[in-house]
Amino acid sequence: MQYWLHIHNTPPEQGLALAELAEQIGFEGVLGDDHWFLPAGSVDHDPNERAPLPMDYVFPDIFAFGGAVLARTTRLKFGSCIMVLANRTNPFLVAKAAATLARISDDRFVMGVGTGWMRDEYDMAGVDWKTRVPRTVEMMEILRKLWGEGPVEHHGAFFDFPPTFAEPRPTQPIPIYMGSVAPAALHRTGMVADGWMGMTTKLSDLAGQIALIEEGRHEAGRTHLPFQYMVGLARNEDGSLPSRDDYHRAAELGVTQHHVGPIDHALGVLRSSFDDKRRFIEDFANRVMR
Repeated sequence: MQYWLHIHNTPPEQGLALAELAEQIGFEGVLGDDHWFLPAGSVDHDPNERAPLPMDYVFPDIFAFGGAVLARTTRLKFGSCIMVLANRTNPFLVAKAAATLARISDDRFVMGVGTGWMRDEYDMAGVDWKTRVPRTVEMMEILRKLWGEGPVEHHGAFFDFPPTFAEPRPTQPIPIYMGSVAPAALHRTGMVADGWMGMTTKLSDLAGQIALIEEGRHEAGRTHLPFQYMVGLARNEDGSLPSRDDYHRAAELGVTQHHVGPIDHALGVLRSSFDDKRRFIEDFANRVMR
């Protein structure tokens, strides 16, 4: 089984050290969060969290941090978890940054995208919150075009450009995973994505979530294409951390990649120190991976 470490609310220099540790231990990859900013005051909070999170959490630039991780390691993969794609106002910049990461790392970059939960991000980007779903889907289409043979053109609802080159291109397609929780979003993931980057979820909920994604894949005629299921497991009903057997049961349901963390969430704290994170990673490896 493949395990990915979710690096969250961590200064970039500490995140690099955790990435090196993850490679030494045997993780398949690491994931980095993506928010441009968090407002000091907002009426919104992540609906998937039990309570509002502090707004001064640390979110390094996803492409700069990813480039550093990939340059510092030799085998480890890096993924965005989750890039709020629709408030990126220029798909060319996203395509070029992602392609550059893929080229310098021998294709060790995967892109996780989602629509996000915070209206403030869209307001600051000048993007209509109500268009976030179709805009995300169209941008995914554009990215795949720009990563293929050029020149390419596009004439859509949100973007329009003539035959264009956008070099460098990746040597092979960059997988685009979608983060989704709601039933409609899970169905959409199956229809348009190359993988699911699910949130930390209960083992008992996985079968239903996977079934919704598979419905989308069948409806879109995509069952013949590769698809990865990446998800984290929540604590068990008795409060215990997921065991090796729990991860094996998730794999039997179809999960192909497990993400571990965010560590703050796993520890049940708002903020964890670097030493807390390091101990958690080492304990997980001893308890589950070895």
